[in-house]
Amino acid sequence: MSRLDQTARRLSKSGTSLYALLELKMGAPPEDIKKAYRKLALQYHPDKNPGNSQAAEFFKEINTAHAILSDPTKRKIYDQHGSLGIYLYDHFGEEGVRYYFIVHSCWFKVHPSSYPLDTLKRTSPALTLTLT
Repeated sequence: MSRLDQTARRLSKSGTSLYALLELKMGAPPEDIKKAYRKLALQYHPDKNPGNSQAAEFFKEINTAHAILSDPTKRKIYDQHGSLGIYLYDHFGEEGVRYYFIVHSCWFKVHPSSYPLDTLKRTSPALTLTLT
């Protein structure tokens, strides 16, 4: 399994929703996101919780959630594709996210029975795309 596939599997199966982290419902307006962020940031700020490593870690998660949900482009990608979309956006940009999900969609698959593996190794013809 490639490194990107391993990361994709890990990202798609772990973590909590950024909306749940900020105690919001999906689709909340930007004003509510800002208000929830400020409330939680004041509550869990490391200066108000000295020596509490859990509060500091939660504060970092709150900052990350706010950074993603307050940026319209990142929020759109997160709403459509979740944390995997954000990971791809950070590494490959908006076009990279779009191309990744186009290539991994059900409309862009090579039918396995079209070319047996030994034929591909011997002749390496141009692959034809078939709908599955």
